[in-house]
Amino acid sequence: MAAKHFLIPARLAAKLPSLQKLGWMIEALIVKSLSGLLRSMSPERAARFANFMFRNLKPVLPFTRKIRGNLTVAFPNKDAHEIEQLTRKTCGNLGNVAAELVLAGRIWAEREQRIEFVLEDGLDIAPYRDHPAVMVSGHIGAWQIGAFIAAHFELPFTTVYAPEENPYLRDFIFKLRSALPCSFLPRDGSMRALMKELQQGRTIGLVSDTRLDSGDPLPFFGVPTPTNTAAARLAVHRNCDLLPVSVERLPGMRFRITLYKPVRPVDPHAPATEQARQMTSCVIEKFEAWIREDPSQWMCFGRRWPHEAYANASPASKRPGN
Repeated sequence: MAAKHFLIPARLAAKLPSLQKLGWMIEALIVKSLSGLLRSMSPERAARFANFMFRNLKPVLPFTRKIRGNLTVAFPNKDAHEIEQLTRKTCGNLGNVAAELVLAGRIWAEREQRIEFVLEDGLDIAPYRDHPAVMVSGHIGAWQIGAFIAAHFELPFTTVYAPEENPYLRDFIFKLRSALPCSFLPRDGSMRALMKELQQGRTIGLVSDTRLDSGDPLPFFGVPTPTNTAAARLAVHRNCDLLPVSVERLPGMRFRITLYKPVRPVDPHAPATEQARQMTSCVIEKFEAWIREDPSQWMCFGRRWPHEAYANASPASKRPGN
């Protein structure tokens, strides 16, 4: 989940380009210092500390307004106080995301104590050792360590990542990601490379809950929005199964990673593009269910819907008649 700036609002950076390099340098210093501090702690303490710090940084984080807006659109029946509380908790969970990335290698090394690997009832993992699949998740919970389930079941696995915009952090963050037991492909222009990975028998992983302006308009929390159907299109094109993955946080820096049964098109005889749309809609329904269980676990830092969805949204307590 790369961002151009973590500390400087995008509009301010655009107006004052001279701030960009300085901002990147400061951000790199802070991130590297924080990483060193988290490594010096036990995983449990690191998670608590990072959550506390980011939760209390909410007023100054540049994407707080976007979190609040996304939660307001997704949960129109929540009042302003509930939205504000969820926004604060979401910022805190960004701290958990940071701690999990920094300590990914240790989490994997201690996986017998820290991770529950779950297969949905009826799912047989054996065929995927000889035939590739497409695993799909959203920016929900501890999604970054979802790759662990492929490694646990000894599946050759490649995942897509977004390189950091900050040149002073790019290599550093990639080195942290490299602790995950998988191969990586940069996000931009990755479709051809992903098809090659599938052709070679490797399972691939995609995070597909972000807005794609050129994507198909599909409902998300009841509001149509341009949606990325790449995961489903790859699965249909290569005749692979599309397997949703969720990663739940449990107490004590522990996790439950669940691999679900394949998502099928409603009409298997429909054209390939329509099959991909139907499968993506099924995946979106799963994302919605996971988010509803605990909205603060959704890392919704970017604009998810068209602008008019936000213009028409307001917390329940601010609507006429409330």
